[in-house]
Amino acid sequence: MKMNTERKIPSFRYSLLVMLAIIALTSVGIVVFNASITTMFLLSWLIVVPAAMKLGYTNDEIEAFGFEVGKDAFQSNLIILSVGVLIAAWIAAGTIPTVVYSGLTIITPKYFLLTTLIVCSLTSVATGTSWGTLGTSGIAMMSIGTSMGIPLGLTAGAVISGAFFGDKMSPLSDSTNLAAAVCKTDVITHMKHMFYTTGPAYVICVVLYTVIGFKYSNNTIDYVQINQIKDVLNSNFHIGLVAMIPIIFLLLLLLLQKPPIISILSSAIMGLIIAVFQEGEKIGDVLNYMLSGFTIDTGFVYADKLLNRGGIMSMAETVLLVFVVFVIAGILQKTGFLEVLLQPLINKIGKSRTKLVGSTFIVSYFANAFSSSMMFTSVFVGTLMSPIYKEFKLKPQNLSRIIEDTATLGGPLIPWNSNAVFCAQTLGVSPLKFIPYCFLSWITPIISFIYGVTGFTMLTYTDNEIEELEIFDTIQKRVD
Repeated sequence: MKMNTERKIPSFRYSLLVMLAIIALTSVGIVVFNASITTMFLLSWLIVVPAAMKLGYTNDEIEAFGFEVGKDAFQSNLIILSVGVLIAAWIAAGTIPTVVYSGLTIITPKYFLLTTLIVCSLTSVATGTSWGTLGTSGIAMMSIGTSMGIPLGLTAGAVISGAFFGDKMSPLSDSTNLAAAVCKTDVITHMKHMFYTTGPAYVICVVLYTVIGFKYSNNTIDYVQINQIKDVLNSNFHIGLVAMIPIIFLLLLLLLQKPPIISILSSAIMGLIIAVFQEGEKIGDVLNYMLSGFTIDTGFVYADKLLNRGGIMSMAETVLLVFVVFVIAGILQKTGFLEVLLQPLINKIGKSRTKLVGSTFIVSYFANAFSSSMMFTSVFVGTLMSPIYKEFKLKPQNLSRIIEDTATLGGPLIPWNSNAVFCAQTLGVSPLKFIPYCFLSWITPIISFIYGVTGFTMLTYTDNEIEELEIFDTIQKRVD
């Protein structure tokens, strides 16, 4: 693309003004009007394009910049759509019901807080939704905790830790896929890298909830609500090992390092086969579930919340968000706004990895507090910090991990954040009462920061990989 000599380089003040306008527009829409983050980012086109045109770019050139980067969202979006298909197929096959049923079976008075953590973790990993887990298994565990005389904040802390563990560690989670997408790494690589921080943090949580729970080990449990959920699952699905085959099949394919999309869709087909031959579903119905989501009316509201989900359409907004974010980020990058905005931060960070990681933490928590949205935070931090991590020769999964450790897990710790508000409303507990007991949200970022300072698991590019990146960037610039 031929360069126009009349194009100007944006000043820092102008770049900051444009970025603040985007943040203000998006945040006001989300916080004040409860608007979709996708809608607000699309409307930011009205800020970005005129701002770029003022620098001398034509509308056609600006659109070309956006679409050029937007195409990079193709693989991530295919994975996200495939996950929607997978969720529906797994529910129809009885896979997700079996995981939830198995989790509810292990609840005991002596280890109630520990089993609360595990049950909510299993539910969230299986469904990919923290909010869905809070509204189903979470409510059930709160009822049991109340009957045992356990402080509400303590039970809620275990519920939230389990629910948000799955939100960041499940390949079915939209936040997991979004963080990977905005940092331009694949979701499986992203998840593997998160185990280094979340794994040790989870083990510490297990110890803490176990030790604290001993104080209430002699109390009795009211199993009424738990048994209701189990009865509904058992009466509508064949609970057992056969239903677990799709999960085992998916894990096997991933261990064999097969492509993520092929692995996910193959597991979905396995789910379809089991749904037809074991659950008695029609092939056409399961295929429709894959598009629109699984539907069932059990007559029990908590079970229905858990089971009525999945399908391509359920992932539509996430797919659109990823594409719009890539387009807007592409325009900001190609027109020089991001480079100018980041230069003072790069100068201040210098060559210090500690300052880089510390800056990422500050930006992430600030964005989470300002926008009240972990989705916005993931997009903002990923877009803003990715070029700096590349300058440090750090692989993108380092940044995507920090985003999840701070943005995804940080939401419940900020009382006015949408996640903390939802937790409070759903579980019936003030944020100030459960925040001290959300151990996973506290411990994981601490471990993550220690890794950042010491360099442990902070993967860097090899010389060959750097050379390949430089060649690719050179080709891209020539195309531009």
